[in-house]
Amino acid sequence: MRFRMFVVGTGVIVSMVGGRAAQQAGQAGNCVPIATPQPARVFTYEHVDPGGKTTTTEQWESVTQTGSRVKTSGPAGVQIQINSFHIANDVAVLTLSRKTTPGGGLISSTEFSPGVVSDPVFRACAGQTWPIPSVTASFRSSSGQGASAATPSGSLRILAIHDKISVPAGAFDAVHFVRATSQSSDEYWKSIEHGVIVKHVATSRGGGVTETLMSIK
Repeated sequence: MRFRMFVVGTGVIVSMVGGRAAQQAGQAGNCVPIATPQPARVFTYEHVDPGGKTTTTEQWESVTQTGSRVKTSGPAGVQIQINSFHIANDVAVLTLSRKTTPGGGLISSTEFSPGVVSDPVFRACAGQTWPIPSVTASFRSSSGQGASAATPSGSLRILAIHDKISVPAGAFDAVHFVRATSQSSDEYWKSIEHGVIVKHVATSRGGGVTETLMSIK
């Protein structure tokens, strides 16, 4: 699952995240701050999957301790993704993700109860790990149709905090982490300087997906 977010609440997840992860982070003692994306920047990505190749752009309008807002442009047109989350031991716990038109009309929304572990935000520590409990995801479309399902459980693990990676957009100092569940494995490199994903490689039963940062303007 790729979260366009900071891809997090009840005490169950906070308790699980706050135990093992906090202890391992303290033992590592090697942490880096992660910047937030600048609103003036436009990030262009190439998305490759078994169906072909597409290009999208992202412009982050805001990132705070409680949510984010990003404008995306691609084959589906211009959309705004709005996420609500909180931070628990450097990881975002996502509770609501909404896609809207630029004018505010609802395209879709997904609510996670009690909250799904997403990705490291603002800071990352070497060796840090988090369990990913299964939660209930409730989806609703613009037509009012809805469905609910349990998300797969797994783990989130930081592999390195100063991993050098080169992509068409340039060379980056990145936090390298993997989000693995019973259904898929997603490997990410997040730029420490820019606070965005530089590269994402996903493997699942449906085939592989790669997203690569092509340019920053």
